[in-house]
Amino acid sequence: MSAFQNHAGINLTSSKMQIVEVNYSGEEFTLENVDEEYFNEYLDFNAKEPKIIASMQEAFNELLARKSLKSKSVSFTLSHEHFKSVMLPYDNSLIRNDLMEQFKWEFSMLYPKHPVNDMVLHVIKVEDYNKEDKYNAVILATYRKHLELIKFFCQQNNLELRFVDNAHIASDNIIALRNGGLSEGFCFSLFIAGNYISVTFRANNRLIYFNVIPVANAGEILPKVTEELTKNKYIKVSSDIINESYIAGENISESFIQKANDVLNLNFEKINPFEEISVRPEIFGKKMFSQKANSFTSAAGIAFRIA
Repeated sequence: MSAFQNHAGINLTSSKMQIVEVNYSGEEFTLENVDEEYFNEYLDFNAKEPKIIASMQEAFNELLARKSLKSKSVSFTLSHEHFKSVMLPYDNSLIRNDLMEQFKWEFSMLYPKHPVNDMVLHVIKVEDYNKEDKYNAVILATYRKHLELIKFFCQQNNLELRFVDNAHIASDNIIALRNGGLSEGFCFSLFIAGNYISVTFRANNRLIYFNVIPVANAGEILPKVTEELTKNKYIKVSSDIINESYIAGENISESFIQKANDVLNLNFEKINPFEEISVRPEIFGKKMFSQKANSFTSAAGIAFRIA
């Protein structure tokens, strides 16, 4: 029996709910649905729970009215404002429980206004690209109450919740899955959404660096990315050694990509999460598929996730 079951990925932003459903027929994956629905007002997870659930349910009902779900299994991605993230060194000799306690203590020092017991920490150990026998981990922390709210929403709709992940990390699943996950060389990924950008570096298809950067406006994006390429304290990197560079997120124009290529001396590829999957014939004519595929990388990336 295949480890992959029919699965829907849902990306939540403050303005909309996006859905990508992937079904497995026994021999191949098929894109069953790609769609989005805007909320009537911005989704604020600091609002009262009934209001949040009502907004999510209203958008979900509109999506279901256009096409019902075949999957009972769903996963969610959340934007950067739902996470506190940091990259930390760690002692590789520590056992798992002691290591988690270390991360919790360091998180509490860095974010004293966010009680660590109210958070759920996801730890991603990253490769030591510089081969200096140093060990680092990306810590992504999100509020436990936000996860419980999503779980309640799933229960209300008779859905099984599998994963909740960061939007960029999920988006990068598309890169990791390319060429059967055998990509070699040095890869750079830029994700743009709302008032945040984030960057990842991958070496031989393994994550070695992740950072989230707030931006006040679009004019700050390229200078901030330039700093990541030229003044990075974790890894020594330059555009000369980057074999592949990808971009994903919201409202990314071709003119911006061209400017980014010129300023950063890169050759960005706009990720299309659907280029290597069978597609239902009725989806080809949808604007979401033909014109906005790049904005669905998070929902698609979590839909393709197995474990």
